[in-house]
Amino acid sequence: MKTTFAVNWQYGVATHSGWFRMINEDRSLLRIGSTENGEPYAVAVIADGMGGSGDGGKASEVATEVVRHWLDKQLPSILRRKIIWGKLDNSIERLFYEVNDRLIQIGKDAGNQVGTTLTLLFLLNETYFLCHIGDCRIYKVNPKMHIRQLTRDQSWIYEQIRKGRLSRQQARKHPKRHVLMECLGYQKKLKLIKRSGFFVPEHLFLLCSDGFYDRLPDSRIERFLREGEKEQQDLQQMSDMLIDMALDNRSNDNISVVLLRSLNASFTFWQRLWYRTKNFQILFPVQWRK
Repeated sequence: MKTTFAVNWQYGVATHSGWFRMINEDRSLLRIGSTENGEPYAVAVIADGMGGSGDGGKASEVATEVVRHWLDKQLPSILRRKIIWGKLDNSIERLFYEVNDRLIQIGKDAGNQVGTTLTLLFLLNETYFLCHIGDCRIYKVNPKMHIRQLTRDQSWIYEQIRKGRLSRQQARKHPKRHVLMECLGYQKKLKLIKRSGFFVPEHLFLLCSDGFYDRLPDSRIERFLREGEKEQQDLQQMSDMLIDMALDNRSNDNISVVLLRSLNASFTFWQRLWYRTKNFQILFPVQWRK
């Protein structure tokens, strides 16, 4: 079992190819560090590749490698700035376009399009920022283990639910439930979803691929997390058990899960109030921006 504590963060990462897939085309990445001022940050990434015959795995691998290079070469300079959020927003958007351009070129060279979803979560000073394309998900879980989806599924099935043409129950078994409307590697123009907000150390973040949530209603995930917290399971153990739960429900796709939680408060109550008031206008213009 992996060490799941890193001074300021508790985490768990798990993946499985699923019962009916020989190749796992999901990729995940977790980076934990500190700014030069000693402020802890975390970046979690999940990508679900597509393309068949392992090409999807190549696409998601390229995506995570480009993100890793960005973490090494560009994020440190952003974190040295006094106000980072606008610069971070622009830099992450360029990062997604860089992955997209790289995959389009790979597809042209190979004569076969390859693509991937990509979902990135950045945490610093009790503030989160996410950028997302595709149908992986980020959930924010409150201290009572109620989950709230922060991303929006860019899928054909979600559009049918949104327009009232299908119920969620019907969607679970629909043959088109995995059809994507947006991803990286297929077209030059991207419809990215961005979101920012605040959290406290008691909050838990869950990132997952569609192979995980496809067979599991939110109520079942909440019940499991509640039981895990009650039994004081660490997040790696909970991540492994979440994968097992998806397998028990006969998930027919690759399954990936990342759990992440801050262990230390960045602020006192009054400091938190001042920080949130000061940064509200900076952060929330990017809320749900396409």
